[in-house]
Formats: sequence, structure tokens, C-alpha cells
Amino acid sequence: MGRSFGLGLRSQLMLALIVAFGGAFLLLSLVTARLDVIDDVDPTPVEQRSEAALDESPDRGEPSETQLRPRHSIDDSARRSLFVFDLGLTAATVLLLTYVLLTYFIVRPIDRLRLGAERLAAGRLRTEVPVQGAAEVARLAATFNDMAAQLREDRAALQDRLEELERTTGELQSAQDQLIRSARLAAVGRLSAGVAHEIGNPLAAIRGLLDLMIAGDLEPEEEKEFIGRIQKETERIHYTIRDLLDFSRSEPGQAGRIESSADLAEVVSDTVKLIDRQTRFRDIDVALALDEGLPRVRGDHERLRQLLLNLLFNAADALGGKGHIELRASNGRGTVQLTVEDDGPGFDPEIIVQVFDPFVTTKAAGQGTGLGLAVCYTIVERLGGSIEAGNREQGGAAFQVKLPAAV
Repeated sequence: MGRSFGLGLRSQLMLALIVAFGGAFLLLSLVTARLDVIDDVDPTPVEQRSEAALDESPDRGEPSETQLRPRHSIDDSARRSLFVFDLGLTAATVLLLTYVLLTYFIVRPIDRLRLGAERLAAGRLRTEVPVQGAAEVARLAATFNDMAAQLREDRAALQDRLEELERTTGELQSAQDQLIRSARLAAVGRLSAGVAHEIGNPLAAIRGLLDLMIAGDLEPEEEKEFIGRIQKETERIHYTIRDLLDFSRSEPGQAGRIESSADLAEVVSDTVKLIDRQTRFRDIDVALALDEGLPRVRGDHERLRQLLLNLLFNAADALGGKGHIELRASNGRGTVQLTVEDDGPGFDPEIIVQVFDPFVTTKAAGQGTGLGLAVCYTIVERLGGSIEAGNREQGGAAFQVKLPAAV
């Protein structure tokens, strides 16, 4: 069933006018009645009544001004004054009645709506206003109450949804923590296995060679050869420990604490000078292409040089000591993009997604620790940049590093 809201706004305005003019008509009727009473006076002509008054006066002297004034002039003046007074009273009554009716039926309900809207805007959703006044105003008040009720229902539903989201977030956080713990345990397992392999194998070779030398059945040339092999395996252990230390010092999660900056062009120049002295680059052509005016990048000189050295060493090992490496640096929007490409065999598609994991390598046993690219990844991540590995269309591997420019 629909709600009944009484008379409409127009109807109530009409009613107010009818009541006001009805009161005015009543007052005018009273005025007319009073004027009729004034008319019901002695019909004797004024002259006769004046003479009679003089004859009856004990003092037959000269008549006073009041006695000589015509009676009809006094009556007319009184009637005009009374008419003006009653007309003003009637107008004032009409205005007062109109004000009272408009205030009761329109102004007060609208003012209640205003106060209710202010309370609702302040978050007091249980606010309701009386459904009173003209039909339109009452309908507006009812709609306001319906809106407030709907807002209360929506807030309750939103609160339930928020609690559900908080529970879901807690469950997801717990699952994420469990995954992180599992991933850390898996990483520790891989790290332990890698360390055992990279250090255990050289140690086993050194022990075997030493046992043969202790037996004393070797020729001088064989002893010299064994000593050289022991030295080589010792260097392998040394490089493994060095890479492990680099990897541990390059743990991610410290990007916000990098405050130093470096000139990348200077880092590239210094790195190229270092590899020129290495035998593995003797038959490798290294080409440079650096944009002019490269901005300084976040990070210190030594870490950035280590990043470049690891990428160049990886490319040189992939080339087998002969080929071409191109190193490019270009200016981006708030970043510097560093690219290292080679014309070697490239990456196996199955291993490219794991190329930055510790101890993942495609090299033969004893040819690498599998930590160089992992160190590159953690250095770049610590600096707030990104690194990607892929294959070139014309063959060979490509690394793209984006480093944030120093502010």
C-alpha cells in the first residue's frame, strides 16, 4: 500500500489563504456591524437637536463651539477612524495567519529536513525526520528516511564485507608467510647443495692428488703437474667462496638505503680496462656504444663495476673465448638502460626462467659456480632497478638492465 501524505503543497497554500481571507471577511463583517450601530442614532435633525439642547441648558448664554458643531461631522469622523483601524487589524490578522500556516505546514518540515541532512552528512545514519507538512514535503521526508535506512543497510553490508576481506587478507598473509618460509628452506637447500658441490668436488680432487703425492711413486714432472692441478682446484674454491660472499652481501630489500651515486660512463671505462688484461678476452671483440650526457645512477662504483664484470664474464664464457660482445648504455625517462649482448649460442628456453637462480649454470662442471648472474640480480634489485635475460633474434644472449637515475 502506498503512503498517504495528506494535502499537497498547493492545497495547503490555498487552505491557508482561505483561512486568512475568511478571518478577514469575519473582521470586516464585525466592522460593518459596528458601523450599523453608529447609524442607529437619533434621526432628529441636527439643527433641532442643537436648539433643543440650547433650550434645555440652564445657562442661556452663548452656545459653546461643541454645542454648535454639527453632530453628523463627528459621526463621520468616528466612522472613518474605526474603518481604518479595523482594516489595518484585518490586514495584520491575514498576514499573521498566513505566516503561522506557512510556518507550520512548510517552513518547519523543511527545517527538520535540513537538520536531518546535516546529521546524516556527519555520519549519524540513524537520523530520521517526522513525516509531516504538505504532501510534497512529507513525501520528501519519507524519502529521506528511506535513504537513511538504505545507508544503514549499506554500511552494515560494507562492514561485513570489510571483516570478510580482513579474514581473507589474514589467510592470504599466512599462506604467503608459509610460502616464503618454504621458498627460503628450498633456497637454503639449493644453496647447501651448491656449496657442497662447488667446494666438495675440488676438495675431493685435492685430497686424491695429495694422497698420490704422499705415496711417493710420482716422477718430478707428475708432481709438478699435480701441484698445478691442486693450485687450480684451490683457486676454484677461492672463487666459489668469493661469489658466495658477494651473493650474501647483495641480499635484496635494501633499495631504500642506497644514497650514493656513480657515473656509469666512468664505471664502463674502468671495467673495460680491467677485462683487457684478462686472457679470456684476448680473442673477444668488445664494442661500446654510450649515449652522450648519461645521468648519474644510484649505487656505488664498486658494485656497478661488479655487475658489469659478471655480465661480461658470463658472455665471455658463453663465447668460449672467441666472438663479439656489445655493451650499450642509453638514457631513458628517469632511468639508464644498460645492454650486454653476445653472438654466442644463447640460452636454452627451459633454463632462461631460472638463469638468475643461485647455482644454475649451463657450463661444464668446474667451469663456474652458477652465482655470477644471481649476484647481478640481487645488486640490481637492491639498487631499485630491473634486469632481464633473453635471446637475440640473430642468435646469442642479451641482458637488459634498467638502473634508476640519481635524484
